[in-house]
Amino acid sequence: MSTATQPQISAEVREKTGTRYSARVRTAGKLPAVIYGHKQDPVHIAVDAKEMVELLHHNAHLIDVDVAGKSEPCLVKDIQWDYLGTTVIHVDLARVDLTEEVEVEIEVELVGEAAGLTEVGAMIDQNTNKIHVKCLANAIPEKLIHDVSEMGVGDSLLVSGLTMPAGVTAASDPDTLIAHLSLTKIAAEPEDEAAEDGDQPDVIGDDKADGDDKAKDDDK
Repeated sequence: MSTATQPQISAEVREKTGTRYSARVRTAGKLPAVIYGHKQDPVHIAVDAKEMVELLHHNAHLIDVDVAGKSEPCLVKDIQWDYLGTTVIHVDLARVDLTEEVEVEIEVELVGEAAGLTEVGAMIDQNTNKIHVKCLANAIPEKLIHDVSEMGVGDSLLVSGLTMPAGVTAASDPDTLIAHLSLTKIAAEPEDEAAEDGDQPDVIGDDKADGDDKAKDDDK
């Protein structure tokens, strides 16, 4: 998020750390976190869980954290999830100077209707939806939006093909595949089963039937 929409969150210092105490924090509706960096001692804090998760869902990268009346900008460096991967259980925050260059991972959103999708069986497959970029801490885009309207069948979108906002450069490998538009194989419609089946019902009096009757007579 840019500085114009830079969110803020209040935090309280955690005097005790460890698995047991962190569990108590979460039970109380709080989320354990830590602030570190800039050659200062780390500070263990607790923030409102719902408020922090809401910020993370809106791709907040830079957050003003208020601890005991002192606010400082922090970069979201790491998010830890539970073993199911559904609940945030801890957040690492790094102190940052708004004028320093940082590297962050941001979402890539594809928009528009690709021209190649008009062909029967065409589909666009997005191989990755996040890349790393470098920019000033106060100029981190919420996400990258790329228009795929001109993509045709067989076209690929690489990191090098993304349009970057002013002041933002890609840090990921430029040859990393973002998306590819291709044709899927369409199964042929099954033919009439009756037409495929060459067997015809036995007719009374045909050779086979006569042969069977003769065999029965021989058994008598």
